[in-house]
Amino acid sequence: MLNAVALLIPVFLLAVAIEWYISYKNQDNKYTAGNTIMNLSIGAIDQIGSLVYYALLFLVMQYVYSHFRIIEITNAWYQWVLGYIAVDFLSYWFHRLSHRINILWAGHVTHHSSELFNFSNGFRTSLFQGVYRIIFWAFLPVFGFSPIVLVVILKVSGIYDFLLHTEYIPKLGFLEKILITPSSHRVHHGKNDIYIDKNYGSTFLIWDKLFGTYQEETEVVKYGIKSPYTDNSPLFAIGHYYQYLWNAMKTSDQWSDKIKLLFMPPEWKPVSDIPYKQSELKNKMIVNAHLKQYAYFQLSCCIVGIITMLVYKDYLSTWEIILCSCIGIMALTNVTMIFNESIQYGFGEREFKRLISALLLVVITLSIHTKFYVWVSIVFFLSVSLILNGMSRVKTRR
Repeated sequence: MLNAVALLIPVFLLAVAIEWYISYKNQDNKYTAGNTIMNLSIGAIDQIGSLVYYALLFLVMQYVYSHFRIIEITNAWYQWVLGYIAVDFLSYWFHRLSHRINILWAGHVTHHSSELFNFSNGFRTSLFQGVYRIIFWAFLPVFGFSPIVLVVILKVSGIYDFLLHTEYIPKLGFLEKILITPSSHRVHHGKNDIYIDKNYGSTFLIWDKLFGTYQEETEVVKYGIKSPYTDNSPLFAIGHYYQYLWNAMKTSDQWSDKIKLLFMPPEWKPVSDIPYKQSELKNKMIVNAHLKQYAYFQLSCCIVGIITMLVYKDYLSTWEIILCSCIGIMALTNVTMIFNESIQYGFGEREFKRLISALLLVVITLSIHTKFYVWVSIVFFLSVSLILNGMSRVKTRR
């Protein structure tokens, strides 16, 4: 069957495009090409990862539901209502712990590391956060909630969460006392001292009110994280805090500190001078107009190809999904680094090899799935033509 949820991705992209256009007309700098493409790339990697972790989540919940449930909830409308409340309650605590436990923060920090706040931030989610979610959501079927109901609710909750990432929606009057709104979620993304570790809720505000973590938006929000960080590559954005934890564990002499480091809050340090390594950029290339033109075209190819793969995933073999995913992630990483002007000497040669690999994959896949991949393969063939005709004009300089 078709993956209907993936069909919503173009709707989200349209929302991003409309908000970006509004920002452009207002000249308010709420969008940059580098930041937006970074967010889209991280989101695409997460969507690829979700093919695995959502399937695993469902299997785990189905096993718990079949063997450990203590009550039975009939398949009626109130299961959806109670299920949404239960998911929202658990989302609050999962979110709160993701800010207070280092190993969980490593998976969540990606969502907070952007210094801009717009709809594209809704895509900026690490796939590791989805993996961690399995541990928490496995408890819900114990109380009789159907795994199918829970997965659907998680998807719906995720759509609501996407809509919270905007600066253009002001405070919403009485709704500010009931729901998590864009205003209260802006607070959560702030690195202002008054906003740190506030407003963890997903849909309902009651949990923050009840557990003392609510903060109203009272001053201009400064977005991002306090740790030293530069947006260069989506892979670095996803993995940089894990690298920090690894460096910190190597620096610590005592085994007790190494273990504690994983479970203590982010501000805790066993020693004072733990290295926070940035991505090393040596021999940077000059990014010119031709290279950016190529990057825009490749980004379009990636978006079309990945959405198509997600929609038709049930028609593809495992190896096709793996190969498509690897090539797509490599392309997104390269495109993002172009727009962040962080590519290095030798990029052209590596990108050419990736493109040839993509072409071979399309030819092989086309012979098996003609109906679905004809139009995608055309896009990639055009991509090959562009790189062969245009790459000669792109000069790589040390």
